Amino acid sequence: MRTPIIGLSLCIFFFSCEKKSEKNPYLDIKISEETPATPYEQLKYRMIFPDTVLVDKPYKATIEFESYYDTIIDPVQINPHDSTKVRLITFYYFESFKKTMEPTELVLIDSAFVLNKYFELDNVIFTEKGEFVFAGLIEDRIMYNHYNEKGIRDSVHFSRLKQQIFKNVVVVDK
Repeated sequence: MRTPIIGLSLCIFFFSCEKKSEKNPYLDIKISEETPATPYEQLKYRMIFPDTVLVDKPYKATIEFESYYDTIIDPVQINPHDSTKVRLITFYYFESFKKTMEPTELVLIDSAFVLNKYFELDNVIFTEKGEFVFAGLIEDRIMYNHYNEKGIRDSVHFSRLKQQIFKNVVVVDK
């Protein structure tokens, strides 16, 4: 008689205890990413660099650009006043290549975060004479949160714009 009472008591105990589990509020957040259809012609830019340079002489390249994201958040890495918006701008600098009719694979030399819409590359050097193409890429990425009508964050949205930079350069002897 004792065994059935203990078993019945245990069943009542287990089923009557209310299991409290807190739901993670971030499990329902959707993440989306958007890249416009034209993959590498999405920013306006201006590059200041000579058309003709000397072999083995260092030069400075100045690049200034405009982005649609400038209307959303300033071109900084993280906005300290609003942690729901983050903007990262990266410049990728590729090895200059000889201007030929054949397709050339780009070789990445370096990349750096850009803190504003006007930046400079120091020490751009060409080691041999000929016609070359200076190559770079600006990638402007933004992350922002979306809130539903109840004011609850329900999605995180990532979007990016890219701009290829190519400049023909003639390299001559000293």
